[in-house]
Amino acid sequence: MNTTDATHMLRQAELDYGTGNFARTLNLLDRISTDRPGLPEDDRASYHALRALLAERAGNWPEAVRRWLAVFGTTPPASGEDQPCDLGCSCDVRSVLDAPDATSGETPCLCCPAHALWRLVWQAARQGAFGEVLDAVPDPSGNRRTAVVHALAVGTLRSLAQSEKVDPAHAVFAIAVWHLLLDDEDPLRFEELVTARRGAPLDGKDWRSARDTLTGRIRTALRSLDERDGRDVLDAWETVWNAEEYEYTGELVRGERAYLRMEDCFGSCDDGPACQCPVDTWPHPTPGTTPPCLGLLVSGRPGTGSPITVDMAAEHLEDCGEHRALLTAYTRRHGEPATWQAESDTHRACAPYLAGALVTRARERFEKLAWQDTLDDLTSAARLGFVLDRSHHEMVREAGLNAGRDGNGYQRATLVQRIHWLESAHALAPDDAALGKELAASLVRRGTEALRRKDRSEGRARFQRALCVRPGDPAAQVALDELDTQELAEIADVVTGARPGRQPGLQRVGELLHRGFRAEHPAEDLHRVHEWYGDRMSERIARKALAGKKAEAYRSLRQLEEIRPSGDERGGHGYDGDVARFLRDTAVRHLGARSGDHTRQVPLLLSAAATFARLTGAEAERQALETVLPFAAKLVDAGRPSDLIALQTALVIPSGRSAEYDQILAVAYHRRARDRRTGGDFAGAARDERTAAALRMETSQQIPLPFASEWLPGLIDRSGPPPDGDGTPYIQETL
Repeated sequence: MNTTDATHMLRQAELDYGTGNFARTLNLLDRISTDRPGLPEDDRASYHALRALLAERAGNWPEAVRRWLAVFGTTPPASGEDQPCDLGCSCDVRSVLDAPDATSGETPCLCCPAHALWRLVWQAARQGAFGEVLDAVPDPSGNRRTAVVHALAVGTLRSLAQSEKVDPAHAVFAIAVWHLLLDDEDPLRFEELVTARRGAPLDGKDWRSARDTLTGRIRTALRSLDERDGRDVLDAWETVWNAEEYEYTGELVRGERAYLRMEDCFGSCDDGPACQCPVDTWPHPTPGTTPPCLGLLVSGRPGTGSPITVDMAAEHLEDCGEHRALLTAYTRRHGEPATWQAESDTHRACAPYLAGALVTRARERFEKLAWQDTLDDLTSAARLGFVLDRSHHEMVREAGLNAGRDGNGYQRATLVQRIHWLESAHALAPDDAALGKELAASLVRRGTEALRRKDRSEGRARFQRALCVRPGDPAAQVALDELDTQELAEIADVVTGARPGRQPGLQRVGELLHRGFRAEHPAEDLHRVHEWYGDRMSERIARKALAGKKAEAYRSLRQLEEIRPSGDERGGHGYDGDVARFLRDTAVRHLGARSGDHTRQVPLLLSAAATFARLTGAEAERQALETVLPFAAKLVDAGRPSDLIALQTALVIPSGRSAEYDQILAVAYHRRARDRRTGGDFAGAARDERTAAALRMETSQQIPLPFASEWLPGLIDRSGPPPDGDGTPYIQETL
């Protein structure tokens, strides 16, 4: 290839690169051979520069370093030498390393290798290839890599100070690289670089003082950025700096050393710092094995915002005694601590650190005698999962007993406020006897005040709460018993009709009866109210059973039985017989009423009772007969023979089951026949008289044998007609 052709292709390659045709650029450069004569010496720098730029685009950083150095035909001079640039510009190597301006976004000066290498380091670091560039830099003096890192640190810090909007990458690099330079173990031999430039050694005291001063300046610069941008401590760059300094220094050194391939092998052998493994065997760090800032350097281009998470910032702030700053920032973001919950997705990550900060603040407030604030903080901490120990319980006790009182011990809070703070303390220390006693006494006083205002609902609630807090509290028990006695007397008057009033609710009466039967001195009206309650509950059980709501019927039955404790225990199936009994009792009450729909209700109730009792055929008929027989004569004597006849028709009790029942039924037909004849219904009267005659005939052939009621003992105590006044009318008509 002749010189003209090579130069022409180089010019074309430069044009293609400028227009973004990188594949054609690479193809043209591959066709140009620098090993053959043809490319002029003056064009070789352009050739290597194009190769370097393409290597940068491909992420081939060692090749980019090699090509840029080839552009200048030399290697960087040793750091600390006052040597001007090879191209004769006015800057020198030291000034370039101390004050580069590549981070401003402008095209960097390429007058010497130092400028070119610094630009490469910055671009590579933003893509997670920081170490690859440094590994490729020739370092004859042993300080060149350190000088480049220092240049990067100075440049990023200056960029932060000059930028109107902070580039997160600059902040990340400033924090990570400055910590690397200023670390106690000095992995980059920064002290050696400073000594070489100074020309004289520094004693340990002066070095530590200078390092601390520089650290303070960096922290101040980061703080000013946070204030300017309105960043709170949870995402502040200053917090990131402090977290790296106090929490991640060991990991920072470990990760950066491995990343820069500087000294030791970590993780691939058991020799530790004494390892002599080849450099190629050192493990490449990952974001999981490096601290937050360096994790960004490793994993690629940093994103926006703080490089550490909120929970990591909260942990650092809490551990380092910055609990007030943590709580202030978190409260500004999420509202008051009373709204924080450990189970919430929003607060779960920070919950342990917030709880620790709240406990620390609670102790400070406790020492200042701020009792209510102490309880508030401890309550919020407990809600966030903090487990209080004995010392915390002592704080709770003293704060709870003193909340609402001034320094002289005088009460300066309302009783309601006092109860609120005692409740808070009792919730934190439920086993503390002193708190329980004081809370119960306050509740009784408040309940007594409520009764004076005729507010029985609040009074009862306060007394019951006092007994929950302190079971068996004498004052609370006496007050509640007196209130129950008064209410039972009023309910008894209402249900017996002694005075008008609204019928009480079954749940309320049940609660009164439940306590009343367990009281040391039961109230006089207890049994009257219980009788009414039993009737109402029986009706409810029957209603639920008729509606097919078996589970609800069982539940109502259990509620009734729990009023008066007994030793009987039964399984779920044992309730069937009890439900059947309640159904029959309800049928009896219907029959005993002076008026009612006997024809419809009584047969339904008796049929349901037979179903629950699992009775069929003759047994079901016998149950119906035993239930109706005691009331049959009363219906006839009350002038309601048609009701008995209609009931018999619905029940279909065969004749011949009971001579007494058949006699009464015959009287009923006879009386209805008389009534029909009087009304002019002669045909109907004749039918009733024939039916009555048939029943009398069957009855005369029966031998009346008494039977004992198996189902309702005591309900039927005779086989013949009732004596004297009750049975005279129908007996005479039968005879």
